[in-house]
Amino acid sequence: MTDTAQRLLKKYAVLTGLLLVFFASFFGLSYLRKKADAQYLTAAADKLCRTYPGFNGRQIAVLGPDNSGLSGLPFQAVLSASYSGHKAFAFILPVTGKYGVYPAVFFYEQSIGCIFCGLAGIDAIPEQAEQYGITQTTIAMHRNKIETLMERQAQQL
Repeated sequence: MTDTAQRLLKKYAVLTGLLLVFFASFFGLSYLRKKADAQYLTAAADKLCRTYPGFNGRQIAVLGPDNSGLSGLPFQAVLSASYSGHKAFAFILPVTGKYGVYPAVFFYEQSIGCIFCGLAGIDAIPEQAEQYGITQTTIAMHRNKIETLMERQAQQL
């Protein structure tokens, strides 16, 4: 092997090493970020669901990300939950208001249907949604979509 070939081989080895380190750190950090995002979304949904006055002190727990494969809406997250021992879901959807897009938290359990719990991130209870430009019609539309999706899911099982 000539001297020039060895020099080129070393340069390519260094370049390959740098690219490998870059991609490993990029994908590693994105994995850690996704995990942290799931924890923040779970905490926000749990807080809003626990403070919702319509649950009348029932036992509610938002457990974490759900992998049931629900699709059909632009979910920011689908979280598994429990409501008085029954399986439930917490949905976080981006809802457009007058001043921007807000993450809305909807709680679904088969016996009570879909309930709007509030806006995550700003801890707005359902009565305050109008202040952010989110109308009752918009909320009802998303509730109906979630209920329809869950009815179809139940029929498939």
